[in-house]
Amino acid sequence: MGENPAGSEIIVAVFPAREDRVSLDQIFASSNWNLHLLAGFQEARTALGTFPVGVVISDARLSDGHCWKDLLHEIQGIVNPPPLIVVDRLADEALWAEVLNLGAYDLLAKPFHAKEVLHAVTMAYSFWRREREGASTPAKPPQSAHDGSRPDQQSRAASGDP
Repeated sequence: MGENPAGSEIIVAVFPAREDRVSLDQIFASSNWNLHLLAGFQEARTALGTFPVGVVISDARLSDGHCWKDLLHEIQGIVNPPPLIVVDRLADEALWAEVLNLGAYDLLAKPFHAKEVLHAVTMAYSFWRREREGASTPAKPPQSAHDGSRPDQQSRAASGDP
C-alpha cells in the first residue's frame, strides 16, 4: 500500500506548519513517491507551473491569508489538473461536502495516519491517471453522485476492492 503506481510521479504537499511537513516526510520516506514539501501558497503556485504534478495534498489554511480554495483555483487552471486532497483538524461532514462540491478530491483529518494518507494519495493518483488517459478517448457518461459514496470509495467499488 502507498506505492506509486508510476514510480516517479510528483506529489506536492503544502503545509505552513513545520511539524506537518516533517510528519508527511516520514510517511512518504518509505514509499517511492517523489514528495515536494512546500510551506506556502506562493511556493505552491510557482511549483504548479514548473513541473508536472500527480497529486496535491494541502492544509486547509495556507500562508498569507490563502486557503485550500485558492489552491484549488490555481490547480484548476492547469492542463490535466492534479487532484487536491485537503487536510484539516476539524474534518467534519460540512467541510467534506464543501471540498467535494467545489472539486477537490478528498478531505483527510489531522493528525495524520500513514496508511490513510498513502491510500488517499494512491487513489487520487489512480483517479487522475484514468482521467488523463480518458481525455484522449471518447467521453463516458458521468457516474451518479447520488449514491452518497466518496470518490475513493467509488474507485474501490469500480476496481472490486473492499
